[in-house]
Amino acid sequence: MQPQQLRAKDFAHYPPQAQAFAVSHLQVLERVPLSLCAILLLEIIDYDWRFPVEQRELTRQFNYLATLPPAAFSELMAPFAAVRLPDAISKIDWVNQPQHFSEQLSALLWSMQQMDQYRAAALAYQEQLQQALVEPPPAVPRFAIAAIGQGTASSERPLFRQLRPLGTLFTGVQPEGGLQTLVDFMNARARRHPAPFAHWYIDGGEPLPGCGAEQGITLTSYQTLAPAALRELNLTNRFVEKATSRGGVGPEAMQSFMAGLTPDDVGLHGSAAQAPLRHFEVSVLTQGAGSQVFSTTFVQWSAREAMRRAQPLTLFARFAPRQCMAPMNELLNRNPLTQKTDPEGSLIDADMGAYYTWINQQRLSGAADSRFLAWYEGHDLAVAVAPGLAKGTVSDGTTSLGKILEWMT
Repeated sequence: MQPQQLRAKDFAHYPPQAQAFAVSHLQVLERVPLSLCAILLLEIIDYDWRFPVEQRELTRQFNYLATLPPAAFSELMAPFAAVRLPDAISKIDWVNQPQHFSEQLSALLWSMQQMDQYRAAALAYQEQLQQALVEPPPAVPRFAIAAIGQGTASSERPLFRQLRPLGTLFTGVQPEGGLQTLVDFMNARARRHPAPFAHWYIDGGEPLPGCGAEQGITLTSYQTLAPAALRELNLTNRFVEKATSRGGVGPEAMQSFMAGLTPDDVGLHGSAAQAPLRHFEVSVLTQGAGSQVFSTTFVQWSAREAMRRAQPLTLFARFAPRQCMAPMNELLNRNPLTQKTDPEGSLIDADMGAYYTWINQQRLSGAADSRFLAWYEGHDLAVAVAPGLAKGTVSDGTTSLGKILEWMT
């Protein structure tokens, strides 16, 4: 089947909101070449559990395509139409299995030496969308916080080396009550600017009390998800064992299996309102490299994906000690919550993770007006990046996190 043959009934197996979206934009889908149409359906089929920002962006994209003059639409689609595809790939059920189609398309493009051509087409498409659909800045400046070094008595290495040139380094922070100050600050922002999935708290260990759904905070933690991570690893091992007994398993099949796992498969349940978060957590566990076994990687990857997908106004990423390194077979089979931890190694991970979180914040709209605070938890060291603070300077006077937050806002 080709896109021009699409009919409303072809989306009967989509979730309700996804089905309604696809049907309402059927006239656009009919005009899109197969090599792009199936990729667009990959986004649409998950519409019901996408975050509000993602749903809005998808709607804006299709509204833009629908209003393009015919000549401009054809010009935008021409590079995709020029991609040569064998007839066999159109026989894949790309409407109901766009993930499988995407995997097969990638393999074909490599084998037919058309990957560079397709990438150029995709890049040109994204650049035109970005120019036409400029994301407005948020109503209030974005604010991200990273707490690192939990459980370490001291550090012999200089921390925040990448962040220091970007803001002010404070060396006399009074650590008492610091965590509560951050929790209160986050909750206050959520009360002042309530919106679904606009305020996030990501913890690498046990979450702090008093910050969750009741306060308007989207909360996820490694400790809560560790059982789901173990279940995901067990399911993956069983899949590999069965596939190996039948002659082996390739990376495409493995990726397809993991991408097809649902919250129910890994034991994550919740209400319809929690579905976007549950699916987000599954994607973190299945798509993040090492997020199942290392809590520091979980926090870093979750913060990255939350920034990219939900584009929050507030994000608090609290790193915790991860388990010690071990051979990969051991890491993939043991319970990470019962292992000896490596606080010093975790501090190194978290220091870099804090910097990556700042980088991801800079990719969002309103980046020039955003705020970022990194604190060495329980210690007197913090770095603050905000428009009103001098860059590359050091403040050695006694102060508190509460005062720094005031200066930043």
